Amino acid sequence: MILALIGKDQFTKDKVIDKFLLDALGDRKDDPLSKQIVYASDTNIPSVAGLIMESCGAVSMFAPEQAVVVRKADAMKAEESKALARWLKDAPDCKLLLDFDELRANSELYKILAKVGKVEKYEEPKQYKMQDWIAAMVPTHFGKAIDPNASLYLADALGTNTRLVSEEIEKVLLYKPDCAKITLDLVKMLVVPQREIPPYEILNFFGMRDPAGYTKKLHEILYGGGDAIRVANALYSHAIDLLNFMSLTAKGKSQEDAAQELGKNAYIFCKQGNAAECCRRWGKPLLCRVINRLAELNYEFKSTSWTTVSQELALAALVVR
Repeated sequence: MILALIGKDQFTKDKVIDKFLLDALGDRKDDPLSKQIVYASDTNIPSVAGLIMESCGAVSMFAPEQAVVVRKADAMKAEESKALARWLKDAPDCKLLLDFDELRANSELYKILAKVGKVEKYEEPKQYKMQDWIAAMVPTHFGKAIDPNASLYLADALGTNTRLVSEEIEKVLLYKPDCAKITLDLVKMLVVPQREIPPYEILNFFGMRDPAGYTKKLHEILYGGGDAIRVANALYSHAIDLLNFMSLTAKGKSQEDAAQELGKNAYIFCKQGNAAECCRRWGKPLLCRVINRLAELNYEFKSTSWTTVSQELALAALVVR
């Protein structure tokens, strides 16, 4: 039984690993002598591939073979991966699970794993789907109801790290195990925002010239560990895209063709991003002025000393007029 898990949905992968051990070992699932957990990122291991092969061939006092789980398998060096692939090529009779964050489908190891075992993919939910994921997971996994506003807060505070979300909810329930429902007040009291907000999340607010949404998201980014230079770069690139989109559509190109020429996904850029409406709200002269100002801010942020407050005010002034 050879199984490879690929993806960053660690919560779901942990559940699959538990089931793998249960299927492989049954009542001996919690017996430390019947299983071997190998961390491929452990620099004290001389040969990760060698340890995996040795562990798969080992026997315990209570079973003819061990179940082997390899965590952080993508940390293996190239030569280790090749050695493991050569060994797996002969489809050894073993109970082996490899846990990868990423593994290229064109790699030799992936091809061998797909041939002699099973490859399953578990990607994290997109940020905009995290609230729904939390709302579905909590009643199923923890047997508790959760308020929609609490799900939204957790999604905004913790991002797409499914294991972290699960651990934080577990912490909430340890504090108040007999609660009938996980409420917004409860999670706000016990869960601190930990998500680094990527700069692209501010682009729609900027494009639509929404001062309330823009300043709120800007504040969250800059005071949540974000970098003003990255924000300025993201806004500059987006403003250039809008200017080019404006020029292409003015020449008679359709929105879809213009987006394609810019290398953008038409649905995301035109429909979700409201590109045409953004162009209308800015207008060419003002958009050109903002592009020039963003270029100046990028240089000034890099070459002179700015406080976070002054950076926030300078970036806010682009939309708040």
